[in-house]
Amino acid sequence: MGTLRTFIAIELDDTLKSKLEKVQHKLRGEPISGFVRWVTPSGIHLTLKFLGDMDSARTPHILSAVKTACAGIEPFELAVRGTGCFPNWKHPNVIWVGLVGQVQSVTLLARKVEEECAKLGFDPEERPFSPHLTLGRVRQDMAPPERGQLGELVRRLDIGQIGVIHADIVHLMRSELKAGGAVYSSLGSVKLV
Repeated sequence: MGTLRTFIAIELDDTLKSKLEKVQHKLRGEPISGFVRWVTPSGIHLTLKFLGDMDSARTPHILSAVKTACAGIEPFELAVRGTGCFPNWKHPNVIWVGLVGQVQSVTLLARKVEEECAKLGFDPEERPFSPHLTLGRVRQDMAPPERGQLGELVRRLDIGQIGVIHADIVHLMRSELKAGGAVYSSLGSVKLV
């Protein structure tokens, strides 16, 4: 057995990942973007719940919880459109691409995943679920004036709608931290029907 770093997510197709990489490329062309740790496009997911480190023996229990959470939720679609920052434009910590469309479905799914994982002893997320795809995280050593410039750069970027997520499978994902960055693999999945 052993310890695994895990999260529950919906995977994106390669076409969408390629389009997200192009959005990152637009932002990376600006000198101020050097303060951002960009997520590798192959590692961008729609995360429903970050579990953190857990004993690998818990994998079947987590998958059972995911199956329970998915019960009664039909496949749904989300349009990938617009950019933003958490917590806000003036002080960005996270740069993201937004999701619109059947947001009520993914929000319900995330809530049910949260509830089922809480029954297994995982701490509930304190912040409300906000569906998004993380493009990058701003380094902590970035000064406030530069943060504001970066937020303004993201705010002005007009990407329109760049794709659609066809959500029909939920994965329990493993994240292995390697020298070249995180490597992701699915430990199991549940199909939405």
